[in-house]
Amino acid sequence: MGVDRGYKEFALVNNKLALEFVRHVLEQNPDATSFGAIYDAMSRAACMRSFHNLGYQELARAGISLSLLNTANLERLIAEARRSR
Repeated sequence: MGVDRGYKEFALVNNKLALEFVRHVLEQNPDATSFGAIYDAMSRAACMRSFHNLGYQELARAGISLSLLNTANLERLIAEARRSR
């Protein structure tokens, strides 16, 4: 029971971090409206560690994989971040 609760809380915290990252990217790049432009901005932010000094690996652990195989999840995350701004 305790492990399950801890996992759910961990997933929730990571989801909040993922949404915060996408909001940060959207705010820093207001002209980025297409998925490609937002993806490029997210990649730059990860490369430059401009969000809480998190790079690709740390962001992936938080649920933000920038793999091209993960584009469907990224699109959902971007849509959720836009709704919750």
